[in-house]
Amino acid sequence: MTKNSATTHDGKVVSVAGDKLTTTCGEGKEHCHTFAKDAKVTCDGKAGKAADLKAGTDVRVTTHKSDKTVATAVESGKHIPAAAPKA
Repeated sequence: MTKNSATTHDGKVVSVAGDKLTTTCGEGKEHCHTFAKDAKVTCDGKAGKAADLKAGTDVRVTTHKSDKTVATAVESGKHIPAAAPKA
């Protein structure tokens, strides 16, 4: 697979409920994702789980290129830039 087979976006966690993740982007729009069965969650570079993602946390969500509603990886931590509103 090439890097072009997935897309990413940065945002903030709104909520996590079961296998559903809701985030907001810098434009304030909500994005809803379903965690893939093999989704990788990392918190500050360490393996984590969906329950570790708290509301307000900055995240980078990686999705399938063909289905942007399926999250294949979610990274959180200080290395993720804050999703600032666009001017």
